[in-house]
Amino acid sequence: MGIEVSWLSQPGMRTEDNRDCAGVGLRADDALCVVLDGSTTSPTSGALVQKISQELIDWYVASDEEMTAETLTARLRQMHKTLSKKYPRDSASYMIVHVGSTNPVIVLHAGDCLLGRYRGKSGFEWLSQPHTLANATGKCPIAELAGLPARHRLTRSFRAREFMCPDVFATTFGGESVVATDGFWADLSSSNQIRFIEGHDTPVDAEGDDRSVLRVRPLGASEDSQVRSVDEMSNNLYVRRTS
Repeated sequence: MGIEVSWLSQPGMRTEDNRDCAGVGLRADDALCVVLDGSTTSPTSGALVQKISQELIDWYVASDEEMTAETLTARLRQMHKTLSKKYPRDSASYMIVHVGSTNPVIVLHAGDCLLGRYRGKSGFEWLSQPHTLANATGKCPIAELAGLPARHRLTRSFRAREFMCPDVFATTFGGESVVATDGFWADLSSSNQIRFIEGHDTPVDAEGDDRSVLRVRPLGASEDSQVRSVDEMSNNLYVRRTS
């Protein structure tokens, strides 16, 4: 089964660099997608997320291992041992989605990136909850969570101080799925979310965060996977395919 992947990313006003990034690795019939959001308060979190994306995707396309939640978590733990020394003051949210030809979709996440389904004019159905202080005691509707100041305090992430295991769940791949950073799901109104994902101008306000969405759509069994960045000048999408 092939997939069509597109990446939309717009820098915000909180940092000089866009600290959202994505990676896509393509094997024969499988794909690994990762979306990361570097902390705006750490000095080099933008470099950290680029490094995580590249190392994870390079490992994936070179490996012939079966991808399971355990395999992916073990790889993250190995990467943490090295990267925590190189980036001792930085942190990032991430969501990893593995799409296989036969197995369920595997999702691993830590922080405030969200998985959802795009319903066109009806907007988004969010399938996950972020790891924040605002919803630490139980689930909270995403629209309500977006307006709570405590959502900015993360309870889980990729951080140097300690390795925190990601949350894991399995889902099915129906329709068009999206992975979004909090600059998209929390900063934009429902109508502006639709405008942004459809390519219309959505200006960033003075305190706006980087906003990004990875769109993933299944193709037919005989179709080859396709990956593109909507902004051809963007350098925050890393793509590799097995030779």
